[in-house]
Amino acid sequence: MGMARFSTLIEPRLLRPDDAARYVGGEGMVKLFVTAGWLVPVVRRKRLTLYRRADLDACCSRLDVGEFPEVEKARARAEKAFSMP
Repeated sequence: MGMARFSTLIEPRLLRPDDAARYVGGEGMVKLFVTAGWLVPVVRRKRLTLYRRADLDACCSRLDVGEFPEVEKARARAEKAFSMP
């Protein structure tokens, strides 16, 4: 078994945003997961953001059972929490 073939068997556990987008079916899905609070980067620096593959799998599993990232409700709750009465 050549080295190149062996390395393709080892999938990285941490993914950059572009790889995460390919993994879950698009940049829009990653943004939905993040905005809804389902997905949080394990590393977020100026020029490096990394997502855990297991977290992406968990987001997809939630979709599989019929959940959908409720972005509007999450945003409304956040705004409500910060608004003055």
